[in-house]
Amino acid sequence: MSEEISGIDSTIVKLYAPYKKILEKDMNRVIATSETELRKGKPESLLTNFLGDVLLEQGAKVAKNEQLEVEPSVSFFNYGGIRSGLPAGEITVGNIFELMPFENQMVFLLLEGEQMHKFLHYIAKGGGGSVSGVQMKIANEQATNVKIGGEKLDYNKSYWLVTNDYVAAGGDGLESLQKNLGFINSEVKIRDVIIDYLEELTAANKNVAPKLDGRISYE
Repeated sequence: MSEEISGIDSTIVKLYAPYKKILEKDMNRVIATSETELRKGKPESLLTNFLGDVLLEQGAKVAKNEQLEVEPSVSFFNYGGIRSGLPAGEITVGNIFELMPFENQMVFLLLEGEQMHKFLHYIAKGGGGSVSGVQMKIANEQATNVKIGGEKLDYNKSYWLVTNDYVAAGGDGLESLQKNLGFINSEVKIRDVIIDYLEELTAANKNVAPKLDGRISYE
């Protein structure tokens, strides 16, 4: 019996070997160059700003390409889901898998102005995080002086938030997001849109060069 199992294992290894080589080759493929090392930090950091900006920009592209009739105003990456940094110099596909090892999909949530503010209070209580489209101050663990798209947060408006399906399902203590005005799952993997963005950046002869811009700061 053990010889039979051993034979099956050997067959599986032979079948898997060429795919393993292809996978390893793709993981080592260079897709971008960064001018500096990117590490996450709070209230903002080069890495969290970069990811927030990529998600907001790519979210708008996905919505347009999929004809979703969505215009995302704010993006959010849950801090705990960012599992590594990005190196200075060459960035490979493997680096992005290390950064985002989960199969999270891009989703859109429509939030009332008041609910958006409460969501930003959550970010403030955590000391900051990865967002784009937002400018805010943190005072006593509350989000103050909030601007979205450069304009003061309006309780009479609703805003589309682009994030991942884990957060939308209430992950990381965000159960409140399950009560929303609208929900759309693009079924596009966030890791894939990051890779797409980096490839497009390289094709345009540009490097990864995010900046600290004070989008989240302490009052």
